[in-house]
Amino acid sequence: MTRAAPPTVRQVDTPEFSASVVAAAQIYGEAMRRPPELVVQRREIMASHVVRPGFVSAFARADGNLVGFGYGYRGRAGDWWHDVVAKGLGRRSAKEWLTNSFELAELHVHPEWQGRGLGRQLLTTVLASAVGETIVLSTHDRESPARALYRSVGFVDLLTGFVFPGSSEVYVVMGKHAVD
Repeated sequence: MTRAAPPTVRQVDTPEFSASVVAAAQIYGEAMRRPPELVVQRREIMASHVVRPGFVSAFARADGNLVGFGYGYRGRAGDWWHDVVAKGLGRRSAKEWLTNSFELAELHVHPEWQGRGLGRQLLTTVLASAVGETIVLSTHDRESPARALYRSVGFVDLLTGFVFPGSSEVYVVMGKHAVD
């Protein structure tokens, strides 16, 4: 009886990530329980992120199949998430947290592969190459495995009860100093 190899996590370059955006968006949809039209929208957003300065990505694969991914890039004024969060944080906090930041944009593991440490490995892999004084992200404002993971590596709540324009879901913006 042949035993399947354990999943592997590794950093991937921009062309490899770009070639797998459709599969990554599907994992996003499964992990976040999103309808197909939002998966298509997210796929387009993800494809546009690969050209952002400081783009870093990682894949988790099992038996050659993509089962998880994470990525981020350097934050900058003029980008939608950055500007919306800056306004929510207020001038002083935005200056501290967003001036020289790495924004973790996505981190998802297919539901069948969750609970095996792949999220932590993806996060560690992406953050190992992240450039910036701070690292910021948003996730749902509820106790969840994702939020527990972020807290376990030093992220703190910066802004709770936050609703992005066009959404009804409640988020928390979290951050950590890169040297933590």
